[in-house]
Amino acid sequence: MTTDSTAFLREVLLSFQRALWDEVTPELRGIAIKLLHPLIEARFIYEAVGDFEQEITAEVGTYVLADFLPPVDIRFTAVASPPNEKRELEAGERWVYRRREQEAS
Repeated sequence: MTTDSTAFLREVLLSFQRALWDEVTPELRGIAIKLLHPLIEARFIYEAVGDFEQEITAEVGTYVLADFLPPVDIRFTAVASPPNEKRELEAGERWVYRRREQEAS
């Protein structure tokens, strides 16, 4: 990771820390991010996804995007993953938030 990408990662993580205030619900299992400068991708992993979860995802996206100047852009999605399913990172992702869960054996 280069210095520029390290600095971008640090800025994104700090932005998420602020953007998630009052936005983490009990149904949120985790948030995985992938940085492809100038694009910030985020997968919000919920037990189930409805209008409320879509709204929270969009709201957090607005807060994060407000911390950056163009050409930075975002692609945030809410996905459903029931608690009995294992949470997995996709290629190039890293965790920004993970709910404490009892892992299945």
